[in-house]
Amino acid sequence: MGSTWAGDGFDFGSDMTSSDGPEDGTMSSDEPRSSDGPRSSDGPRSWDGPRSSDGGAPRRSGGPLPERTQAREAVAVAALSVVAVAAAAATPHAVPLSGAGADAGTVTLVGFLGVAAVTPALVRIDLAERRLPNVLVGAAAGAWGVSTALRVAGGDSAEAATSLALALAAAGFGLLAALAGGLGMGDVKLGAVLTGLLSTSDPTALLGFWGLAGTLAIGVAGIRTFRTRRRRSRSHPAADSARAGRGVPFGPCLLAAFWCVVVVRSGSVGIDAVVTLL
Repeated sequence: MGSTWAGDGFDFGSDMTSSDGPEDGTMSSDEPRSSDGPRSSDGPRSWDGPRSSDGGAPRRSGGPLPERTQAREAVAVAALSVVAVAAAAATPHAVPLSGAGADAGTVTLVGFLGVAAVTPALVRIDLAERRLPNVLVGAAAGAWGVSTALRVAGGDSAEAATSLALALAAAGFGLLAALAGGLGMGDVKLGAVLTGLLSTSDPTALLGFWGLAGTLAIGVAGIRTFRTRRRRSRSHPAADSARAGRGVPFGPCLLAAFWCVVVVRSGSVGIDAVVTLL
């Protein structure tokens, strides 16, 4: 389940998104239902849609995506894959690892391509449903696991151990935040995977990653709070409170920060290479 930052109180634990409610798509499950609504043969039909097993936000039906959405996500995956290839090419010491044919750039590419493949879907689902599906996070984790295994097979056990240790540390801190209601478990798992992938680069990359992710989340929450307060003077207060309660999903902030760090790191390596040649 993805976490959310509430617009008014920065509450990471809220999860109140629905696509069928009034105005902003939020409807409380304990509101009275209209007696004249459409009914099925076996009783009144729910207006909230299918709910998650933990009583969270209503989930949209699992029908096929519109062709336009599929095309946009395919383009996004292709663009992020190009970024991943560029990052792999710019990986320092991109030489064959001892005892294996794969070089450090290839190892980096495997992990980054795994994240690129699931980024558009994770962002779309977390924005709409406030959750990060295990199957998608698991795909990214699998790519990271393969890259880590390649490092071990290539004799670079120190880098593999560093990646695993930092990922576990991120998961531990994230779990504490989740128990306190500050993060969703989907965010904990995704954050650990992205930490593991960035851990073998410059240590400042990890600081930049988490700092940027937090800044993005706080910034978006602040903007939503400002807009909500402006609307309250000219719209229904209950609707604005419901809209604010939807919060800000943290998964897209993590992914945006990850790719920003990858791009900046690749660009800096490229610039250094050009300066060296000159």
